[in-house]
Amino acid sequence: MIEPQEAARSGEACPACGEHRLTLLYFPAADLHGVRPYDELIGMGDPVADTAPGIGCLACGSEWSDLAAFRHAKQDASS
Repeated sequence: MIEPQEAARSGEACPACGEHRLTLLYFPAADLHGVRPYDELIGMGDPVADTAPGIGCLACGSEWSDLAAFRHAKQDASS
């Protein structure tokens, strides 16, 4: 059985504070209206750019824009 405090533990530690409390940020918006092919024909709706979610630490509040930035910060912290 998984204890509640273990469920909140991330696999990797935060480069800034060392806590295992990382989470994903900025999830892409989901259109809940279903398929609407006429919206594109008449110009309704806003184009949405698909971007990867950021990474953030729940313990200290540090944020990284993407996985590459997180890996770079982790590498800098280890050296």
